[in-house]
Amino acid sequence: MIRLVLSDLTAHARVWFGVLAVTTATGFVGAVAAGLIETGIAYGGRVLSGLGSTSSAVIMFTAVTAVIVLGSTTNLTVALQRRDYALWQLVGVRPALVALAVLAQLGVVGAVGAFAGCLAAMPIFPPLFTWAFRTWPDMQGITLQIGSISALAVTAAVTGVVLLSGVRGARNASRTPPVEALRDPEPRRIRMGWLRIVLTVLLLGGAIAVAQSLDGRDTIGAFSGRAILLTPLIAAALATAGPALFPLALRAWTALLPARASASWFLARNSARYRLSQSSAAISPLMIAIALAGGLYTTSATLAARAAQTGASGRFDLAPEGVVILLGGPLLLSAVASAATVFMTGHAREREFALIQAAGSTRGAIILAASWEAVIYVITATILGTAAIAIGGVIVAAALSLPLVASFPTIGLIAGAGFVLILAATAAPTVAALRHEIPRTLAVE
Repeated sequence: MIRLVLSDLTAHARVWFGVLAVTTATGFVGAVAAGLIETGIAYGGRVLSGLGSTSSAVIMFTAVTAVIVLGSTTNLTVALQRRDYALWQLVGVRPALVALAVLAQLGVVGAVGAFAGCLAAMPIFPPLFTWAFRTWPDMQGITLQIGSISALAVTAAVTGVVLLSGVRGARNASRTPPVEALRDPEPRRIRMGWLRIVLTVLLLGGAIAVAQSLDGRDTIGAFSGRAILLTPLIAAALATAGPALFPLALRAWTALLPARASASWFLARNSARYRLSQSSAAISPLMIAIALAGGLYTTSATLAARAAQTGASGRFDLAPEGVVILLGGPLLLSAVASAATVFMTGHAREREFALIQAAGSTRGAIILAASWEAVIYVITATILGTAAIAIGGVIVAAALSLPLVASFPTIGLIAGAGFVLILAATAAPTVAALRHEIPRTLAVE
């Protein structure tokens, strides 16, 4: 079994790279948060108070993003290898052992990636801390604490999330009929299972509870502590309801541009719709990133407007170092996850590109179609992320009897950065696949 697990990881290194990249990024961010907590405990007093509140916010934003991106990445990884799991059963591997092997693979990759992320964080954490807290008098001259216990705790936590996220995929892998080995399997349609429904209801309930707790008569400090949670909860609910929501959003706006507009657009639109489970894996992380960043800036702008109206003391503008500490981790996870999931699926589409070329299409048209797919992913994520920001922003503004103050530059910046990463992850595998000979690619089984 050990030999099977390790040899399959090597043979499908490109597919497993996605989980490795995301777990490494998660381990990095987790190590930074653990370092803040460990340093605060070591010094106590005002240092503990300041770093404790900061690390709590970092963990909250990161945890929401990590659960979503790790879940989508692990399930996509397993889905891309359904044919191989069917081959395992043909050579005598029992279904229960298939599920066990998949979980073992996820555990190995999750642990290696998380530990690598912790190691990468150790030399970066001190200068990052010095820059981020350079204006805090209590944080000057302290020695940062980030040891092996914190690294092991973060590694265990990330590995646990990966394994829990992969249980459903492992179960599906064990149920893959052996006949799948005789053909290229159809992409599995993502569905709203009972667990997703429960999580969506809980997140919506939390968002409603936060919205009802907002009282414009409270102090700005008390109000902001609750208001900042609203948009992340809404975005998490939209991501959890992705199997039902993403197809509707993607089909609705892509239908505005008719398929006859161009051959490349026709290919891209149909490919994104057909591979909706893979599209969702790329859409979810970017949507979360847009909602978190845009929601934070929108809430901050609304609070600043309220403070100016009432003459309340305090600053509500966001300093760059504060944004990096709060949102740097979630944005890093989202960017890595979006690019990695697109990169992972590129190899599986080499035969598709060869068939399109054999039908008479040019290489330029195929590359353009791949670029259009990146546009589809980004626009869909932007629409959903903006919807979460608008809903949360309207509720917060209404509680303060103010008009909505949306931060459109932030939305555009995050969406633009996501487009660059996804375009690179889409175009590179496409160009590489087009270098292969068409007959040889189509002959491979």
